[in-house]
Amino acid sequence: MLIYFIVFSCGACLMGLEILGARVLAPVMGNSIFVWGSVISSFMAAMSAGYWLGGAVSDRFGASRSLGTVIGSAGIWTALSPLVADVSLEWAGTLGPRVGSLVATTLIFTGPAFLLAMVSPMGVKLVSAKGLGRIGRSAGGLYAISTGGSIFGTLATAFWLIPLMQVEPLTIGIGLALTVIAFVSLGLPGADPDDVAPRELGVRWMGVTVTLAVVGVTVGSAMLMRAGPDTTANSDGEAVIFRQDTQYHRITVTEADGVRYLRFDKSRQSGIELEDGYTSVIKYPDYMHLTLAANPDAKRVLVLGLGGGTITKRMWRDYPEMTIDSVEIDPAVSDVAGRFFGLPEDERLTTHIADARRFVQESDELYDIIIIDAYYADSLPFHLTTEEFLQEVKARLAPGGVMAYNVISSVEGERSELFRSMYRTATGVYDHLWVFPIGIGRDNAVRANRNIIVLATDEDFSEAELRTRVSGRVDGRVTIEGFKTFGQDLYTAVIPLGDVPKLTDGYAPTDSLIHVN
Repeated sequence: MLIYFIVFSCGACLMGLEILGARVLAPVMGNSIFVWGSVISSFMAAMSAGYWLGGAVSDRFGASRSLGTVIGSAGIWTALSPLVADVSLEWAGTLGPRVGSLVATTLIFTGPAFLLAMVSPMGVKLVSAKGLGRIGRSAGGLYAISTGGSIFGTLATAFWLIPLMQVEPLTIGIGLALTVIAFVSLGLPGADPDDVAPRELGVRWMGVTVTLAVVGVTVGSAMLMRAGPDTTANSDGEAVIFRQDTQYHRITVTEADGVRYLRFDKSRQSGIELEDGYTSVIKYPDYMHLTLAANPDAKRVLVLGLGGGTITKRMWRDYPEMTIDSVEIDPAVSDVAGRFFGLPEDERLTTHIADARRFVQESDELYDIIIIDAYYADSLPFHLTTEEFLQEVKARLAPGGVMAYNVISSVEGERSELFRSMYRTATGVYDHLWVFPIGIGRDNAVRANRNIIVLATDEDFSEAELRTRVSGRVDGRVTIEGFKTFGQDLYTAVIPLGDVPKLTDGYAPTDSLIHVN
């Protein structure tokens, strides 16, 4: 029955848009729980209003007449949503992660979601043609079909379409699909069972539907042409040489002034000087070499989170006695690290495509150094911050081994909650922690957000011994520029922990602890 096809298709388009909503916001808002909460709540609010109005419109004007107009309007609005995003996202980003995400989602997607939600009650009106004696069965079947479409749209978008297409053309494509469905709706019966309106009114509705469908196809085609090629300049004036949407990120590779950068969504992950391909313009990868000061004899290294491979390939080059395993959840990131950032293929380097925690749980290898490089400025995979995870990491450390992670926070004040909470969590697992807020030895700005490197180990050595190893560049082995001065950033003040939570698998409110702006 045609109405079931229409309802199924509109349900698929609606949920496809909801999945895309978070990806549209990610380049500006990040990928935090606030983004997902905003997308889900905005869509649900729009759907609630759409259900109510859809029923009222079908009673007032007839479902068969108005359905195509509603779907065609949704198609046009969806096709134009990238323009709305261009206008509203940067401004909404200034409102903070909670309010900004909610405002952006409302502006960009409320209209299409509202219109698409009107389809189901209109469909119920049409299936009531079978008589009131079967209205329950007919309505139940229609909502089951609609839900099936929603499931299909969710899985198809998340599992296949996003990795295959850029987000903007995919969004426009949904708009074009809706205009086709609006055309298809013209094949529905010409009148509802209780319709007594003049035939001329139905003809006018058909004309409106046809007009909207034609306009939708025209607008959608123009928007697809506007989407254009990927090689453009971003808002920082960097030339975009590669862009790909995956199940996990929007990956962007850019260049400017002899430096190549890697971004996930809005977070800058890596930056290397093209002249030599090994020098990082982002300082925190250099500070990960402090792990050798804690374990000078290290030969087996595990890096959780690959990015551009900056840490991995520098250690591979500088320490020929080392073998290094890297774990990256996104296979596209591994490809980008090789294609654009020169990650070599070598028997001493192995990249595993897996979730970092699953890898740690399933591995039976022991490592001298484990580096956790999976935290972003605006969001953290919470399951890689908990006490249980740190215990699993410790089980993979060889005797004398050291674990290191980088977190963006301040060390004191209201912006320090994330650092202090993670520090409290680690103190319950490791005997000794060493904290290096990058650059604090120069500016002493303890309340400023910065990269903070934390080393954790059970090995007992003194502060003086650690500083001596750093100043001596670990017997000259470390060639990182300025490494011998990194000891100036060692933070030795007492860190208050009583007002921050210990992170566990059952309670890890990392998104609420982040203070980016």
